[in-house]
Amino acid sequence: MEDLVKDCDEPNQTTNPNAPMVNTVELIDVSETAIAEYLDVVKSEYENERNKKQSFENRSGLIMALLGAICIFLFEKVQLKDVFSMMCIPLTFWDLINIISGLAVYIGFVFTMIMILRTIAVKQHNNFEVKSINETLLTEPRIGALCKLIFTYKTIIVQHRDLNEKRASAFKRSLYGISATLISIIVYITI
Repeated sequence: MEDLVKDCDEPNQTTNPNAPMVNTVELIDVSETAIAEYLDVVKSEYENERNKKQSFENRSGLIMALLGAICIFLFEKVQLKDVFSMMCIPLTFWDLINIISGLAVYIGFVFTMIMILRTIAVKQHNNFEVKSINETLLTEPRIGALCKLIFTYKTIIVQHRDLNEKRASAFKRSLYGISATLISIIVYITI
């Protein structure tokens, strides 16, 4: 956390080499800066990223329930032994479509399960380390402390956003997979 606020703590360099080094933190009144607003924005973004994670997990649960229902139907109506037995007979165009759609049902089902698991997989999310709060941090100048908080939250938000983008990508693929599975089931049953 120390290196995250070097911009806030760096002494003011002047052109006069004999001038005394002045710490800009001591000269700035917090009420005269936008630091409080940035802190509010950062807190809000942090909550947004946490809510996105929860939303992906909730939606993935719905997809998993739908996959469970498909699974029951799948094992009854689209059996792999029937698909493989069609491969042994002389093929017509419709038989080929039926074989492809039967295999696509299972491939789409497995693909969707993998993508859903990637969406809800437990990955380490960085959080503000409350154990690092000590007397030294509590007694430092307010603007320096606010800078540290903002930069720490910024780092955490960037990590959360990256994980959520990966979740979004996996979730989108799972939707494509379940769509392909449903279309393949319809094709298999109607032909």
